[in-house]
Amino acid sequence: MTVAEGLFAQRVHAREIMDDPIESLSELEASMRDVEFQNAWFGGAAPALRELDRIGAKSVLDVGTGSADIPLLLARRADRRRAELSITCLDRSDQMLEIARKRTGEHPRLRFVQADGAALPFDDGAFDVAMCNLALHHFDPASATLMLRELRRVSRRSPLVCDLRRSVTAFAGAYAFSRVFTRNRVTRNDAPLSVRRAYTPSEALALAVEAGWRQPHVRSYPFFRMALVDG
Repeated sequence: MTVAEGLFAQRVHAREIMDDPIESLSELEASMRDVEFQNAWFGGAAPALRELDRIGAKSVLDVGTGSADIPLLLARRADRRRAELSITCLDRSDQMLEIARKRTGEHPRLRFVQADGAALPFDDGAFDVAMCNLALHHFDPASATLMLRELRRVSRRSPLVCDLRRSVTAFAGAYAFSRVFTRNRVTRNDAPLSVRRAYTPSEALALAVEAGWRQPHVRSYPFFRMALVDG
């Protein structure tokens, strides 16, 4: 193991700027535009879209929705296909939900709920799929287990978690992106740190098993992404 690999062997527990309320809503919104750019051009949206197609979901809960860019992509695609689909966008941050409503124009297929991902205010099996995109790494292992247990509880078919895979090369990519494509203070701090806080596939599987998932497995995607599903 190289020195660099050793530095990434353990997950970092530091908080990101985005984990707490930010005084400037415009600064936060600019950072979320950076996330949207990464999702669109560096594979962030692809795992969710492909896995939801595989599962055949018609009702979706998106936990930690951020600016709701992935729900909006799903909603617009369903419009084009004239497919049945409804999406509930959930975040604990009122700032994020304000941004999400603005960025999505409150698309009719979307509804917005403020709640904690570790204590979802829905009945068992309320959705075909409860998913979480680029948010798992914001949870420490104990909180992540609670959230994964809740995703499993409210999913009729399968929960779905899409996130980064921690590695030296993933960190290098995130660092380069944060220096080349943006001058936003939040992105420059949080993008590289997100990779250092991310779980490896084996760590994510262990969390899912602890949370009571039945047959969890991970699929790897380009640009250091992964999708965790059950069954």
